[in-house]
Amino acid sequence: MEVNYDGDATCDDRISKFPEPILHHIMSFLYAKHVAQMSISSKALATASNSLSYLNFGYISDCTRFPFKSSLWLGYFAPLSYVDRWIKILIDYNIKELDLRVDRPDYRGNIQYDRLPEKIFAARSLNVLSLYGFKIALPADDGMIKLSSLQELHLSYVFLDEKFIESLCTSCCNLEHLSFRYFDGLTSFQVSFNLEELRINSLNRSIKVVRITACKALKSLYLGGVDVTDNWLEELFYSLQNVEKFELSRCDTLKTMKIASGRLKWLITSDCDNLIAADFDTPNLLKFQYSCHPLSTFKLKASVLLEAIFQLYPICGWHSKLMKFLGNFNHSPTIELSCCCDEDIIIPKDQRENILPPLYGTNILQVNFRRQFSYSVVDIVDSMLWISPHLHTLSFTQAPGLKTLKFIYEDASDEDKKCCASLPWECWRHTLKKVELHNFSCMEEEKLRNYFFANADNLEMVEISL
Repeated sequence: MEVNYDGDATCDDRISKFPEPILHHIMSFLYAKHVAQMSISSKALATASNSLSYLNFGYISDCTRFPFKSSLWLGYFAPLSYVDRWIKILIDYNIKELDLRVDRPDYRGNIQYDRLPEKIFAARSLNVLSLYGFKIALPADDGMIKLSSLQELHLSYVFLDEKFIESLCTSCCNLEHLSFRYFDGLTSFQVSFNLEELRINSLNRSIKVVRITACKALKSLYLGGVDVTDNWLEELFYSLQNVEKFELSRCDTLKTMKIASGRLKWLITSDCDNLIAADFDTPNLLKFQYSCHPLSTFKLKASVLLEAIFQLYPICGWHSKLMKFLGNFNHSPTIELSCCCDEDIIIPKDQRENILPPLYGTNILQVNFRRQFSYSVVDIVDSMLWISPHLHTLSFTQAPGLKTLKFIYEDASDEDKKCCASLPWECWRHTLKKVELHNFSCMEEEKLRNYFFANADNLEMVEISL
């Protein structure tokens, strides 16, 4: 291929005429050195190389051109002697985003941490930094972190010490997003940034003490594998008034979860096995996700638009405990339940006589099953319509996919109400006008049609949607 004096390829160059996405695809198969050589052939290739989101360095040690965003991944046999030189070149080109990953497990599969090149701490233009598989220590010469433009820092499978965290807090004044995922080397943790997002996910639940101070702007907080006590959590939300999303996972030390916040909109709790009580004074909460056993003591103040998502784990006396727990969400318009099998949500008919339907105010109910069904589709629908007696949409998973029923009602007079005149809802049996079935087999459609016409007083039509 020939190149003219303006840096454009001659008419023999067909590659430069390809659309940029195709050029990116071609370059993804090349080492970084070859991409750099290719980029000087024409203006189109130079533009495409500068906008690449990924470079494969392989074992190449001589690279001269880099985009503003680079990803470096070194496998087990990749020589680390080249890394310092690569980092220096990237810094010279004012790299903005860098994802650096070293994956070197030992024969048991455990992470072997490699020394992080100290030159990276001098990348003043760097905005986003992601590191994986490194032992991170301060520079030996001056012990200074000079990442003055850093806005996002993501650390995964790294070995840290407290001095690095202290220096990070004092040096990176523009940091907004900070993520620690599966790290080692720390037993306590103190963060004093003015962050917007903080994620701490401890390896082997090694973190015993967490202090979060001077984070008045914090909006999103995730804590995983951290020893959190009842009083610590309650005091946290007194000091962090702007948190809108909070996620707590794998916390065995928490027994009573008490949160009072007027800003919290999204709350996620999972695998906190020793939790026995919860008290949420969260009037603007819009989404609540809970993956634990049903709590015996539960208080909730939330938005009328609350969407609740539950991962169910059956325990002794399951159905009565489940109904009591779900009753806390009887005004939530949307509920999603995930469970192992249909037996978990088929409420025995003798128990239905002694308790009220828990989700009488719910409009949309979705149930996800992880195993095959033991009961018929009619049994599942019957139980769901007892749990939520005035649904607009009911969906549940069963091969070959998501099955959906949509319900259309008519206004019923008080004289038409036979079994629910004194209750705070209208029973579907007296107000159901039309049912739409989606993604059911022919046999299931026939059984459901017979069920609804036998149990709905004013039903006019069961429609099958293709």
